[in-house]
Amino acid sequence: MTTVFRVRLLLDLITVGLIITCLAYWWLDNLSHEVFGTALFALVLGHNAFNRRWYRNVRKSRRDPVRTFNIFTIICLAIAMLVMFATSLLISRDLFAFASLDGAFAVREIHMFAGYWTLLIVAIHLGTRWMVVMNTFRSMLGLSSPSAARTIVLRAAAVAIAIWGVRSSLEMAFGSKLMLTYSLDMWDFNENTVGFFMNYASIVGLYAALVHYGLGLLGAVRASGRENRQRG
Repeated sequence: MTTVFRVRLLLDLITVGLIITCLAYWWLDNLSHEVFGTALFALVLGHNAFNRRWYRNVRKSRRDPVRTFNIFTIICLAIAMLVMFATSLLISRDLFAFASLDGAFAVREIHMFAGYWTLLIVAIHLGTRWMVVMNTFRSMLGLSSPSAARTIVLRAAAVAIAIWGVRSSLEMAFGSKLMLTYSLDMWDFNENTVGFFMNYASIVGLYAALVHYGLGLLGAVRASGRENRQRG
């Protein structure tokens, strides 16, 4: 595992952190929100530059349900990010005030809507790449040999995070925000700032785990089907 790849993974994890930070708009002042948002888009551009070879080879790669799902996820993520970027310019009050529109209440609503969907799609994308993440950390920690005990602990942790993610989804009214409907929740950052970030991190963990294990189950079913056809 090269140092460059590890740096890329670190930057990707920072990107996820920046998305959650940008959702904490009422914890930040507007200037800080725009600075974090600009840093987020810079990291996204860097991520795409690192992965330019993947884009060149995507048409040549062999298609299967997992790869097709991954491509679909990336397309959806690109759309969400473009919407978020375009609307951020139109509502900017500090860094890009020259491009902003007066009023633009509807644009602000779309911007928030795109932000929550971006977080969800990033979580799904993370789930499709979870084995890469795990292999990277395994290499960094020098854990070359498999361990049944470690596997049990990690799976138990995944279950705990998923349960926390379900609870957090309800507490943060995440489903309502994805549907662009108003909710009465308003997080009190004076009372518990860390809880906001932990809740959204658990939501990312929930959807990443669902996708990772869902794709693993799909792969097992397809492999079993191939074996049955070969035997038949």
